[in-house]
Amino acid sequence: MTQNILTNPEFQDMLKIVIEEKIPFCHLLGMKLDSFDPDAPQLGIDMREQLLGNFAQGMLHGGVIASVLDSVAGFAILLKMAQLSPQDDVPAQIREFGKMSTIDLRIDYLQPGRGKRFVATAEVTRLGKRVANVLMDLRNEKGERIATGAAAFMLHGRA
Repeated sequence: MTQNILTNPEFQDMLKIVIEEKIPFCHLLGMKLDSFDPDAPQLGIDMREQLLGNFAQGMLHGGVIASVLDSVAGFAILLKMAQLSPQDDVPAQIREFGKMSTIDLRIDYLQPGRGKRFVATAEVTRLGKRVANVLMDLRNEKGERIATGAAAFMLHGRA
C-alpha cells in the first residue's frame, strides 16, 4: 500500500458509506462523519423532531445521545487500528469494523440536549489485543458539553 490508509479517499468514502448509509440505525439518526483524524475523530448529527425525547422542551433523546457516543467510540477504534496496524487494502481495513462489539458503555448526561447540531468526539485510551477502551464527548453547536461517556469494546479475531 503506497498511501496512508487514513488519508486514502477510497477508505474514507467506503467508511462514510458503511456508517452513514449501510448501518440502518446510524442512517436513521442521520450520523455524518466529520473528521478521520485518529487522534480527534468526529461525527455529528443535526437535531430533528424525530430525535426528541422531551418534545415539550425540545431536548435530544437520551438513547440518541448514548447511540451517538457508542458509534463515535467504534469509529475512533477503527481509525486507531488503521493508524497503528494498517491492513493491506481498503476492504480488509473496513472489515475490521465488523470484528468489534461494545461490551461496556457508561454515559453521563450533564445537561439537557438542546441545540441544532451535535458533535461527538472520542479518544482511544487503550487499544489492546482483545479489548479497547474509549472516552467520548458530545457537545452542541455552541460548544456546550451535553454528555460524556466511557466504553469498552471487544476486538474479535485480533492477534
